[in-house]
Amino acid sequence: MGGSINKSILVFAGVCFLLAVCLFSGCSDIKYADRQSDDEKIGVCSPSPSIEAKNNDEKSNLENNANQTSEQSNKNTFVFPFDTNIRPYAVMIDNEGTRVLPQGGLAFAQIIYEIIVEGGETRLMPIFWGTAPELIGPVRSSRHYFLDYSMEHDAIYIHFGYSPMAKDDLKKFKIDNINGVANGGEIFWDLTNDKRNWQDSYTSAKRIKDYCSKVKYRQTSDKKPVFSYAGSNYVPDNSTDAKIVNIRYSSSYTCSFEYDEKTDKYLRFRKQKPHIERNSGEQLTAENIIIQFVPSSTIKGDKYGRQQVDTVGKGEGYLITKGKKVSITWSKDSRTSPTVYKHKDGSGIKLNKGQTWIQIVPLSGKVEIKP
Repeated sequence: MGGSINKSILVFAGVCFLLAVCLFSGCSDIKYADRQSDDEKIGVCSPSPSIEAKNNDEKSNLENNANQTSEQSNKNTFVFPFDTNIRPYAVMIDNEGTRVLPQGGLAFAQIIYEIIVEGGETRLMPIFWGTAPELIGPVRSSRHYFLDYSMEHDAIYIHFGYSPMAKDDLKKFKIDNINGVANGGEIFWDLTNDKRNWQDSYTSAKRIKDYCSKVKYRQTSDKKPVFSYAGSNYVPDNSTDAKIVNIRYSSSYTCSFEYDEKTDKYLRFRKQKPHIERNSGEQLTAENIIIQFVPSSTIKGDKYGRQQVDTVGKGEGYLITKGKKVSITWSKDSRTSPTVYKHKDGSGIKLNKGQTWIQIVPLSGKVEIKP
């Protein structure tokens, strides 16, 4: 009797051990099971597609190199999208909670889109033409409406998973992409060793470029730029003062910009706190801000509350630059066509040299601009 009981105990212990191995080893990484669950791609006991940095020294070296690269980039001349035939990269950046902070690579992008996602939070999509940040992340999963803006620039699209609609659209529109849970997982590494942290996956411009060469993605583009740039210090006609810009996407998320007369740029804030770049430790700034009001709604029947953002159509907005604002209009004929931004008199807008934030704000949101 006692022997039988002991045998049962041993069997039970063995089963528990195997379950523990499956849960905490690379075979079934909780981190990626959680991430996949978020994107309805549940799959346990599959190899983790992300590569963690080999050791703390490698991570330290990456961050040291990033600081040097960031300093050089900030001092160098702004790379105009129309001055190069380099095909840009568009990267999905997580912006949920505080675990994502500070994010890496945003300061290097020429254009950054911010759009609402489920839960009233936002995600960011920086677009890079020929800049080379060492740390880009944390990379998060795709939402289908971000693709509409990526396609405007003929960008190679980098993401870590996808929603069901985004998965279908990536195939439908034949978008060259790098996906952390499928093709291209080797370009990512994790900044932490926390198996439950799905908000720490990073990549670099070099890894992206090397992978694109490996799979033979086209790396040049002759697509016409979406934006035109002014000669210098352009202030739109009929503009009024705009020193503080407060944007409320939802009851749970706000961002803002404050004009700095010393630098002639806008300092960016996230949830009332300075928005910091990981590569440099400095606060993010904007030369131009486009506020674009769009209809949005929760997708009916989506258990995660994912959003539908109506990118096609027309609407109103603001162009904000050099401490001034002016009302503008936007229109987009199809998901693959460029968004056209115009002044009220019908002339096309121009941007000043420097980074542009495009705030895609839901009609339910609120924007307050103070002189």
